[in-house]
Amino acid sequence: MSDFLDYSVIKRKIESEVCAEHNTSPKFIKTAKGFQINSCCEEFKIKLVEKAKKNIAEQTKSAVKEMMKKAFKR
Repeated sequence: MSDFLDYSVIKRKIESEVCAEHNTSPKFIKTAKGFQINSCCEEFKIKLVEKAKKNIAEQTKSAVKEMMKKAFKR
C-alpha cells in the first residue's frame, strides 16, 4: 500500500514547517512501519501529524484514481 506514497514530498512539506514557540524545524524519518516525526514539543508534533495525514490522504486518493483509470482503460 505504501509503495505509491512519495515520502520525499511529505518530508519536504513537514520539514519546511517551523515551530512558532521554539523557532525549530522538525525531523521527518521514514521507517519500516511508515514514518516518524521528531519535533521540539508535543503541540507542534500534533499539528505536523495532522498535516502529514492530509498529505497521505491526498496522495492515496490520487493514486487510487490513477489505478482506476488504468484498470478501466480500453
